[in-house]
Amino acid sequence: MRTHTSSIPCLFLLACTPETDLRQVQTALPTAETTSDGPASPPSEAAPDPLAGQLVEPPNGATGIPTNLALLVVRFSEPVQPVGAQVPFVLRPASGGELPLALGAAVPCAQSCYALVPEAELAPTSLHTLESVAGALQFLDGKPVPSGAAGTFATAAAADGFAPRISAFSAEITAGCLAVHLAADEPVRVEVTVSAGDQTVALPTLDLSSTLDFAQPLRELAPGAIAQAVARVVDRGGNAAESPPVSLLLPPAVPQVVITEVLANPAGSETTQEFVEIHNAGNEAVGLGGLVIADKSGSDVLPEAILVPGAFALVVAENYDPADGNDVAPREGTLLLPVPGRIGSDGLSNSGEAVRLLTSAGGVISQYGGFIDVGASAWSGKSVKRSDAQACDAASAWSASPSAATPGW
Repeated sequence: MRTHTSSIPCLFLLACTPETDLRQVQTALPTAETTSDGPASPPSEAAPDPLAGQLVEPPNGATGIPTNLALLVVRFSEPVQPVGAQVPFVLRPASGGELPLALGAAVPCAQSCYALVPEAELAPTSLHTLESVAGALQFLDGKPVPSGAAGTFATAAAADGFAPRISAFSAEITAGCLAVHLAADEPVRVEVTVSAGDQTVALPTLDLSSTLDFAQPLRELAPGAIAQAVARVVDRGGNAAESPPVSLLLPPAVPQVVITEVLANPAGSETTQEFVEIHNAGNEAVGLGGLVIADKSGSDVLPEAILVPGAFALVVAENYDPADGNDVAPREGTLLLPVPGRIGSDGLSNSGEAVRLLTSAGGVISQYGGFIDVGASAWSGKSVKRSDAQACDAASAWSASPSAATPGW
């Protein structure tokens, strides 16, 4: 079987960044007074030293952590490297002494992470402090990482011996992206595996959460095939559960052309100066003739043209004037795609209107969800831009507010 992993996890001491802008939900834990796992010592008020690393799993200050905690994760803001073979962290319970730690297996993370595994069960109802060891780590420029507290957490009265329960799991594919919803009865780390024939794609998530919603590109599997998606969840105690498989019909292949910028409120004439920028994010030239640009209630067929890899094009009204002087002129050489009259039914609404790029058969290639109202006078001449051409068509892939237009850039 040939296995493909589309998101590379962080290994011990590996700096990495997620390929997509996955949703990261912070874990909300009960306080020492309200936890059902028994009393717990209150977390220390001492703030961790960012240079000494930051405890992100369990979150700094968390309570009710099971004594059979399977994994700790420490994050640095920049890459670090070990000095010698010593494990560069120690875990100190409030009762004194040190709990042995071992280097952990791979763990998804952002920035630079250490994965650490406790080699013994933690003391119950006790405050634990994770500290970096002096001289055991250094930054890539050779400067030593100072010793200090990376964070604290308080344990519950007992171990967690029960597997998590998955109460909901759904998966669907739209425009080459897999959208997943999962809910569990406790915070879990999730890995969704999609299999079709002899191909498998594994999509791990970043943080523990009891509710997860994310979308991630899924272009590696053969189009038109029947696939199955399975979610495997693991809780803090290392207990695992797996969902029943969900069947997926992989959509036909579509060109890797994405909508990257929308100017709905130009400084010049509303009837002529609006544009929708598209970008060839793939490795092959794409024939645009016959593709469709559509708004809420109208559509236009794009004229014949070839968009080479890495290039941009502007869908514009037939009377668009690139040199009108009121709006930013397109980058020299940018392909213009005029459509009859105005774009869509009667131009793009300033209130935030969805815009879609479709195949001639109506399949979605890319879309902007109309996430931002640009009707304010302050937004005149400003556009909404996609921040990541490879990300799914979610609000997180677009700018949070309009900015100066950059047609063709």
